[in-house]
Parts: sequence; structure tokens; C-alpha cells
Amino acid sequence: MKYWNSRRIRKTEEREKWREDQAVALYKQAEEARRSYMKGDLDKNAWLILDALGLPARRALLLRLKKNGAMSLSKLGKPLAAKLPWLHKQMLILERCHLITTHKRGRVRMCVYNPAGFAELAAWLVSRR
Repeated sequence: MKYWNSRRIRKTEEREKWREDQAVALYKQAEEARRSYMKGDLDKNAWLILDALGLPARRALLLRLKKNGAMSLSKLGKPLAAKLPWLHKQMLILERCHLITTHKRGRVRMCVYNPAGFAELAAWLVSRR
């Protein structure tokens, strides 16, 4: 017969907490996959791109990147007088839908315009005629 001592209770609680943490992690992973670009899934990618282009500030950032080429995140947001955390969030949204690519050089995050995302959106629009 097993006794419910403090050690057994603690282990049972730890197991339950671990299971809950695993379920939360799986849910977050599924949500991230749902909100991320997937090659070949035109419908999903088109909706992601259109959603990202819904904010005028993001469109302005994309236009500036297209005109001026690759630039750092702080230089990109200077005309908008935007703070870096907000800019980083917007860049993550644009990167998630494959409109830009970013990479880090030391402490500087460089952003590059990616025309392939718009080509995919154009293909989706043509297929909807």
C-alpha cells in the first residue's frame, strides 16, 4: 500500500506541472506555425502578407527598405521616430510573412527587403480571378 507522504505529493504535483508545461509548449508551437510563412501554402501566406500590410507604418518601413536597400533597424525607424522595441516587433511580423529578412551583425540588426513575398502574393491574386 502506498502512503501519501509529502514527498509523493510533491512528485505528483511536479508531474502534473510538467504535463501542463508540455501542453502549453505544444500549443505555443502550433500557434507560431499557424502565424508563420509556409512555402507552397498560397492561401495562408497571402493572408499573412495582407494582414502585415494592413498597418501604414509597416508599409512605410517596407517602402523605405525597397528604396534604400539593406539598413539597420535603428536607421530604418529614424524618420518615424519609433522606439526600437516597437520596430523590432514590426520587423518580426514582416519577417514572419516573408516580406523581409533580417540578420544580426554584432549588436546591429540588418533588414533586407525580400521581393519573393510580393511575387507569391501576386501569384495568389492572379489565381483568384
